[in-house]
Amino acid sequence: MKRPIRLSMAAGGFLFACALGLSTACAAMLPPSTLKGKTVLLVTGATPADEPNDDALVRQHLEALGFTVKTVDDATPESAAKGASLIVISSTANAHRLGDRYADVAIPLFTWNTFDYPNLGMTGQELHHDFGVIDPVQHYADSFMILYGYGANTTSDISKAVGLKPQLFGTLYLEPGNAGWGKPGPGGTVIADFDGRPDMAAVFTYERNASMLDRRTAPARRVGFFLANGNFHLLTAVHGPAASDPQLRSWAIGLKLFDAAVRWAASPPPPVAPYDPAALDARLGHAAHGKKLLFVERVNAGEGREADEHIVAHLHSLGFEVDIADQMDPQTRADGEDLVIISSTCSKYKLANKYVDVKVPVISLEGLYADAMHLAGRQRYVDYGEHGEEKESDDPPESYLDIVGASSPMAAGLPPGLVEFTQHPGVLKWARPTPDAIVIATLPNASAERAIFGYPKGSVMADGFVAPARRALLPLDNPSYDDLTVQGKALFDAVVLWSIGGGA
Repeated sequence: MKRPIRLSMAAGGFLFACALGLSTACAAMLPPSTLKGKTVLLVTGATPADEPNDDALVRQHLEALGFTVKTVDDATPESAAKGASLIVISSTANAHRLGDRYADVAIPLFTWNTFDYPNLGMTGQELHHDFGVIDPVQHYADSFMILYGYGANTTSDISKAVGLKPQLFGTLYLEPGNAGWGKPGPGGTVIADFDGRPDMAAVFTYERNASMLDRRTAPARRVGFFLANGNFHLLTAVHGPAASDPQLRSWAIGLKLFDAAVRWAASPPPPVAPYDPAALDARLGHAAHGKKLLFVERVNAGEGREADEHIVAHLHSLGFEVDIADQMDPQTRADGEDLVIISSTCSKYKLANKYVDVKVPVISLEGLYADAMHLAGRQRYVDYGEHGEEKESDDPPESYLDIVGASSPMAAGLPPGLVEFTQHPGVLKWARPTPDAIVIATLPNASAERAIFGYPKGSVMADGFVAPARRALLPLDNPSYDDLTVQGKALFDAVVLWSIGGGA
């Protein structure tokens, strides 16, 4: 007998509304006024008298935002963080002395101590590859590069708060100095980078339970920021008459980015509905009722035909009005539909760029259509590919996925880590999306090969294409729907639910 789930009407109603995207409070950042009185533990260290140190200015600024700031040195035990709403670690703290002291503390953490990134699990361990510090003594030419950041993500709460665009902006005023960068793990979100390289992130985040490095998951929100000891006062800002110039307003956002990232870290993460396939089916049925869905397939296909029939039957059972289109039919078949799903039985050579620009959500089950759909770049087996395809893949068949974005409703409430997606090893597709994508799962031991991800409406996809509606990838091969595990079917349903707006 199944044990009944007991939720109060308030809690249950809130989770249900969040799952359906009906509550605007589900994942909202705290307004600035609510920061007042929240305690920040500011962890600092000593610097020589002749070296710049902006820790006092940072403290004053955090207090001006409303925080109550408690300053401790880098030898203080982590128990000092008890009761704090946020831990802030300065680059003046000695990373060797800090070690992994704050790595497992379930309190949000904001840091610009680049050398501490590996200790926290926020990056790998290798200097110059996984993280690095640029300074004008050793890297004079590169030290000018850090004055210019590039908006890598435009759809996160932080990005929206500062109006971040996929273009250059000014990080610091024109004075070459030190700055740090990191290469986050598979569950990280790159907000801004240097040189247009997401592997050289200037600002990056982890949601609670997101996969970091070395099989760690974030115990609470984590933020890495590009500052160094003495350049907080150089963060760009715009005041006076210049503030009326929209170009300058979108350029001088260094301080706004700092404030938004701090506020995001201190905000509660969105609630996550627990893994419950039956409840997920009920939510999807509620959201799907009366909606029109176009299922694009290779009519009369050989391999995968029966699986396509079963997908359509499942979608019908949920309440969708399903129309079937052949891959050769014109794109106008999508007119009046609420969702388009492209079967893996389709050939991109027959699809011929169809459904790329339709103004309704699209889910592609055909990973090899990722380049045409702007889900990823254009190089096969570099930007997209597959595991297990005989004579076409260097990688063996696979049946597992690695959940790296457990906080998203697309993860179906599954915990971080490996999950059996299909009952038997077979062909699984992957692609490498832009930083605007919400990444849910990768292939095992291949963190750059993203198997499930979604682009929100308005996000910047590959080739600078702006998503006219939600876009998602599921890694199914032709017959593999019929081989999905219970968890695999839950992930399928969760992606469909998110795509039609039934998830955050």
